[in-house]
Amino acid sequence: MIGEIALLIKGFDTACSLVQAGLDRKKNIESMSKEIGSFFTSKEAVEAKIVEIKKNQGSYTGSALEEAIQIEQQNQKIKDMLARIGKEYSRQGKSPQWQQIQKNAKDIQVDRDFRAAAVNRRRIIEYRKREELILIAKLVAGLVLLMLGLTSLFLLISFD
Repeated sequence: MIGEIALLIKGFDTACSLVQAGLDRKKNIESMSKEIGSFFTSKEAVEAKIVEIKKNQGSYTGSALEEAIQIEQQNQKIKDMLARIGKEYSRQGKSPQWQQIQKNAKDIQVDRDFRAAAVNRRRIIEYRKREELILIAKLVAGLVLLMLGLTSLFLLISFD
């Protein structure tokens, strides 16, 4: 797992370097779509791994302080690159496009969050249904055993 996050961070650093190099050369933002796309792909992978590590699903074996520093550094790098890309859109006179991109990104994220919440709700409902069915089966089995016991007791008493 440590190797996996190291590779993701290395890929993210490479993507950031490519975007920075393009921005430093004052390259047209449209001609950098491949580099920017690579940056966002790497960003998503790193963010997903950070979420996994925070949920303790990953087997990160470094110290807690090291993990916190690494997570904070990656989050800061993401913020800095997003700000730099936004400034480049502004510098090239494309602020309305950047604002529309940010609005669309927020809308997409809200939609993703809504769908994820709906999936979670469905999972919880299915889990509860299973638990209720198990409880019903246990109750029915208990009632059957109770009825068998009472019937056998009744038969024992009646034959005496």
